[in-house]
Amino acid sequence: MRKEYDLTTLQIKRRGMLPGLQGQSSQEAKVNITVALDEDLATYFKAKADNSAALSFQTLVNQTLRQTLQPTVAQQPSVEMEVIKMALLQDAEFLREVANRISHLGVRS
Repeated sequence: MRKEYDLTTLQIKRRGMLPGLQGQSSQEAKVNITVALDEDLATYFKAKADNSAALSFQTLVNQTLRQTLQPTVAQQPSVEMEVIKMALLQDAEFLREVANRISHLGVRS
């Protein structure tokens, strides 16, 4: 190492969890990383962030990534949804109300 380096002014880049967030659950914690995006994607998210007074560029990217990880109900029907469907199909009052609303719309089968 060179003798002329001034180690008192050396800045250290940190990786991993921010010091103030240690001890939080992994979903709440933010991790500093570097990501290279295509120019059109960066432009899109920056413009969207500029139009949103509340959300930052990073928050918008984070939300978009999170949405892609969460399956929709249509992609993965849950057991609960199947139970609800079966219960509704067996409920005569519910079926009567549906038929009543359809008849008011003028829909004929």
